[in-house]
Amino acid sequence: MNNSVLIRLQRAFGDSAITRLELESFEKEHSVVLKKDWLEYDETGQCYFLSPEVLEYDYTPKQQQEALGLGELEDRIVDVLEQGKSIPWGKVAIAMWLFFLFIVVYTVIGTITK
Repeated sequence: MNNSVLIRLQRAFGDSAITRLELESFEKEHSVVLKKDWLEYDETGQCYFLSPEVLEYDYTPKQQQEALGLGELEDRIVDVLEQGKSIPWGKVAIAMWLFFLFIVVYTVIGTITK
């Protein structure tokens, strides 16, 4: 997908109906050829709409992240490990056992009823 063309399409037309003349003038003005999957046709076939993929398209360039120094990386790792201490592991273990028992019972019932 051409990022700049999709953004221009969103700005120019948005959710409104588009005529064939408007599409042709857009193509001439920006010297592009619109792909057919970017447009949807009306029931009457007289007007077009932008496809949901084009309307929902959001191009945000990825920001470059700075590399962490060894000390900063170590501090973040230690912080994450300290956060892990506060997790109620007993409740997690009980939930895992209950889920395991549910799977076993579900499987047994499934094989008996077949």
